[in-house]
Amino acid sequence: MAGRLSIFAGTGALVPHIVEAALSGGYKVQVLTLAPRDAIPGVKMINVDLDNPLGIIWSLKVFRTTQIAMAGGIHLPDKAREGLIRFANGNADTGNVVAEAPVGDAALGALAKVLKKMTGADMIGVHELSPDLLAGEGVIAGAGFDDHAAALFALETARAIGMLDIGQAAVTSGRRIIAVEDIGGTDALIERVGALRARGLAGNGSTPLILAKAMQPQQAGFVDLPAVGPQTVTGCAAAGIAAIAVEAGHSLVLERAALQAAAKQHGVVVLGMALDHG
Repeated sequence: MAGRLSIFAGTGALVPHIVEAALSGGYKVQVLTLAPRDAIPGVKMINVDLDNPLGIIWSLKVFRTTQIAMAGGIHLPDKAREGLIRFANGNADTGNVVAEAPVGDAALGALAKVLKKMTGADMIGVHELSPDLLAGEGVIAGAGFDDHAAALFALETARAIGMLDIGQAAVTSGRRIIAVEDIGGTDALIERVGALRARGLAGNGSTPLILAKAMQPQQAGFVDLPAVGPQTVTGCAAAGIAAIAVEAGHSLVLERAALQAAAKQHGVVVLGMALDHG
């Protein structure tokens, strides 16, 4: 049965989509904004500060939150990340806690345990609210790409850098790794590849450039699943990236119709591929 859902909202078009899906599913919804956003009709919106986790707990309790979701781009500066780690570890203010605790998406997973303990609310993934967002296997958009071995190598590379909690994405050419995602995010990765291509360092051989995005092995399913949208496609086209491979069942496809139109316009193919999690 639907309950009372608090959505931690970052940037992007995913947030209103998830709000609509939750309302349609019968949830009472409030949105806790972590970045400036326009008002969303029909829901209460509260600006929250990650430097004030107790204020966030209060907002969750006052709303009588039963479920919590995270949607949209959420970029944590080091100060906020370290504050969340301390909070998740009982506010211990020691260098060892920050040094030894998880610092990437795993830190958000640790925070979820604290939120559950303090509010009783369960975490829920956006794909549980809107299953249509999940990438399936096969061609999602575009056509004309058949080097599945190269795409699989790119996807395995993305998961490998995820094991180090660096990011979720990588760009490859054949079996050559061109660049990997860092704290700057996927858009910055794509721009860097475009700059490398402009300098003649990548993308001028017989093998196409492939962007791959995969879920980090240690990542909780309710935190920041890899996502692609029409902006990803247009960015890849500008950078000379011919294909995008995403992990089927563990990645989100945003604004699917617009993504498919952009892929057709720019000649970029988007593939969903399975990875073995055994």
